[in-house]
Amino acid sequence: MPKPRFLLDANMPRSSAGLLRSLEYDVEDVRDIGMKVSRDQEIIQYALKARRIIVTRDTDFGEVLHYPSHPGAIIFRLPYAYTSHEINKVIEEFFKSIKQEDLAEAVIIVELGRYRRRPLR
Repeated sequence: MPKPRFLLDANMPRSSAGLLRSLEYDVEDVRDIGMKVSRDQEIIQYALKARRIIVTRDTDFGEVLHYPSHPGAIIFRLPYAYTSHEINKVIEEFFKSIKQEDLAEAVIIVELGRYRRRPLR
């Protein structure tokens, strides 16, 4: 199974891309590819074409009924006031705790101390 690739949404800290790269993941930031203000549907379409899982804080990406074709998403539901350092700490803990094969074809909701995985197929 190929290693998952990610698309970082604009509501995530820019430093999160560097963190994921340090964990040896391929990640693109929407701000670096001219999609900073793109609508969710445009981001979904790009992620599908590029075969990337969306990493976001936007719970709308978990609405699979709105997006029948879905690239997968990891949604971080963290306190609004969390700093980029705190967010990155949660991201690192999550990625070190989950098996790579569990990242694909799913919507994963990450909260403090736990996560839920909903398969897409």
